[in-house]
Amino acid sequence: MVNTDQPISKREDDYFQRYPFANRIAAVIQGHSNKESFVVGIYGKWGEGKSSVLNFMKEELDKDSDIVIIDFNPWLFSDEKQLLMSFFGVLATGINVSLDKKKEKIGKKLLDYADAISSVGALAGFSGGKGVMEFFGKKLSNVSLDEYKSRINNSLEKAGKRVVVVMDDIDRLSISEIEVVFRLIKLVANFNNTVYLLSFDDELVASALDRSYSKGGYDYLEKIIQLPLGLPKAQISAVRDYTLTLILKQFEIHNIKLVDSEKDRFIRLFDQFFLKFILTPRVAVRISNSISFSIPLLKGEVNLVDLLFIEGVKVTFPQTYEFIKKNPSLFTSSYRSFGFQEKDGPQKKEDARLRIKNHLKLYSDQTQSQFIDFLTELFPQLKSVFGLYSVGDDSLNGWYSQKRICSARYFERYFTLVVLIGELPDVVFDDIIERLGSKDYLDNKEELQSLFSDLNESEFALKIQFLENSFSTSQKEYVALNLALVALIFPVKDSSGSKMLAPFQQVAYFIQKCVEDQPIENWGEFAVKLVDCAEPLNFAFEIWRVLHPKSDGGSRPNVLSEEAFSKVSERLYQRCKAKFTLDQLYEEIEDSYFRYLLEIGSRIERDRIKEEMKLWLEEDNNNFLKLLYAFSQTTHSYSGGKHGGKTYKSNFSETFYRLLEKVVDINFFYSMSLELFGDQSDFEPTSDRDELSDEQLVGWFQRVHLKKAIGEVIQDDINTDS
Repeated sequence: MVNTDQPISKREDDYFQRYPFANRIAAVIQGHSNKESFVVGIYGKWGEGKSSVLNFMKEELDKDSDIVIIDFNPWLFSDEKQLLMSFFGVLATGINVSLDKKKEKIGKKLLDYADAISSVGALAGFSGGKGVMEFFGKKLSNVSLDEYKSRINNSLEKAGKRVVVVMDDIDRLSISEIEVVFRLIKLVANFNNTVYLLSFDDELVASALDRSYSKGGYDYLEKIIQLPLGLPKAQISAVRDYTLTLILKQFEIHNIKLVDSEKDRFIRLFDQFFLKFILTPRVAVRISNSISFSIPLLKGEVNLVDLLFIEGVKVTFPQTYEFIKKNPSLFTSSYRSFGFQEKDGPQKKEDARLRIKNHLKLYSDQTQSQFIDFLTELFPQLKSVFGLYSVGDDSLNGWYSQKRICSARYFERYFTLVVLIGELPDVVFDDIIERLGSKDYLDNKEELQSLFSDLNESEFALKIQFLENSFSTSQKEYVALNLALVALIFPVKDSSGSKMLAPFQQVAYFIQKCVEDQPIENWGEFAVKLVDCAEPLNFAFEIWRVLHPKSDGGSRPNVLSEEAFSKVSERLYQRCKAKFTLDQLYEEIEDSYFRYLLEIGSRIERDRIKEEMKLWLEEDNNNFLKLLYAFSQTTHSYSGGKHGGKTYKSNFSETFYRLLEKVVDINFFYSMSLELFGDQSDFEPTSDRDELSDEQLVGWFQRVHLKKAIGEVIQDDINTDS
C-alpha cells in the first residue's frame, strides 16, 4: 500500500500534536478585534506539516459563522495577470456574490476594484492593462482606487464578517511571483476585517528575496508578516513512532515476520543512525512508499532489514545510494590478504578508506562519522578498512545464508529489484529444500525430478553449500538421500571445463557434511544407503571418494572408520558386480572410478580380481589402454594456456604402478605392452603435467616396471650374498 502523502485533516491522524497549535492560532484570529487587515505566516520546512496545520485551523474557524474561509492557490497561475484576476474572482465567489447580478454587492465591488487596478496597474506595482479590463468587461473612470477600497471596507464592516484568505505553498512560486503576492496582500487587498493566512518555508523565501533587497529577505518578510509562527518541531519520539508505524504496516500487508535477532538489529540501527535524518513526516512517508514498492519484488530474495536501510539511504541520501550502487567491489570485498596478495592488503584498505571518506565530504563532520558507523554495520567488511577487525569465512558464509547486502552474491539484487536471469530465486530454493528435507523420494523419483525442472543446477549446488549450517540434522539426512537420487542433473564440469569445482562434486561434498552431522554411530549405515541409491553410478563413487579421501591419495582425514568404510566399499562393489560386466562398468563410470572399483575388488578378492582382469585383457587388446588410462594421472588444462583447454593423461607414477600390480598380473601386463606397442622404455618424462601420447604413457609404465624389476633383482642378489 502506497501512502498518498496528502495533508491530514482528521484530529485522530495527528501524530505530531499539530492540532493544539492550530487551535491556538484559530483562537487568535477569532479574537482579533482590530478591523485592519492582518497577516499570519506559518513557517516550516517542506514536509513538516504546514498544510495539515492549515486544515486543522480551517476546521476550527469553520465553526464560527462570522468567518468566511477562502482558499487561494497562487501557484496555479502562469502569469501576474491571471493571478490578479483569479484572486479577486475567488474572493468575490467566496463571499457568495454572483457576478451577473446588477444589485451592488461586496463581490461586485471587488471586481470593479480589480478592474480599476488593472487600468492603473503600474501605481500598484502590477503589470496590467486592457487584458484585465476586458476580462471583467467594463472600463471605469472618474473613481479613485482609494474610493473603491473604501467602499469595500465599508461593506465588509457592515456585513459583520471576517474573511480569512488561506494561501499555502507560497515557496513554490518564482521570486517575481512571490513579490506580486506580497504586494497584493500588503498594498492592494489589505481590506478591513480580512486575515491572510500564509504558509511557506521562510528560509527558502527569504533566501530568494535576498537578491532583490539590500537589507535582506527576512527584513522584507517582517514588513509583510505581522504574526510569524514557526511550526513546532516534531518530537523525535513522535517521528520514531510514526515511521515505525508506517514500516510495520508494510510488514503486516506483506505478511513479513522478522526473527528476534533481526528485529533487534533493525531497531538498533534505526535508532542509532536513521532516526536522526528523518527530519519530517514526509520523509517517513517516502521511505514507507519506497519499501512498499521493493518488498513485493524482493520478499524472500534478500535480507529485509538490509533492504529497509538501503531504501532509506535512497530516500534520505540519494547521492550516497548511487555511490554504493556503482561500487559493488568497494563494499563487498573481504579485504583479507593471503599469499602473494598479502603485501597489497594494506594499500587496498587505504584506497577503500580514502574513496569512502572523500565521498562522505558531502556531509558535515558529525554526519560523516555517523555514516561510517552505519556503513560498517551494513557492510561489516568495512570494519577492517576503518581499523576495527577482519572477518573470516564463517562470516562470509553467514552473510550469504542471511541474504545480506554485504554478500557479493546478493548485492546487485538490492539495486536491480529483480532476480537476474541465471540466478536461482531464493523462494524457489527454499521451497525445494523444504520438500527435500521432509521425506525421501526413493519410491517416487519422478516427483523428485520434477522439483528440479527449469532449475539452475549450478546455482543450487553453490547455494546449498553456503546454507549447509542452516539445515537441521533430520533435514540433512533426507536432503542428502534425495540429492543422491538425482545427482545426474548436476553438471560434472564447471563453466571452464574443470571437474574440481563442478556442481557434481560440490553436491558430493555437501553430502559428506550431511553424513558428519548425523550421530557418529549412524555414519556407516547412512553412507551405505547413499552409495546404494546414488544415481548415476559415478556419483556413488564420488560419495565413496569424499568420505575416504586418503583412498585417492588425499591429505584430508577420512570421515569413516576403517570398519565402516570397508562395509561401504563392499556394498558399492556388490552393487557394481551384480548389475554390470567389466565392459559395461568401464563405459558406465569414469576411468578413475573404474580404478576405485578394482582397488576395492583387490581388497575383497585379490586373486579373483586378477584372474578376471587377465581374462578381460585377453578378450580385447583395447582393454589394455583402458586399464592403463584408469591407473594414470588425468590433467585438465584451462583454455588459453599451452594446451588450449582439454583433458589428457600426463603421468604414470610409481604410486599408480603399486596400485596396478594389486589388480593385475603385472608381468603379464608388461608383456602385453611390448606386444602391442613394442619397447618404449627409452621415453624420458620431463614433466608430470604435459600431455602424453599413448606410446609415451606406455613407455612411462615400461620404464617404471623395469626399474622395479631391476630393484628386485638387486635385492635378490643381496639376499643371496648374505
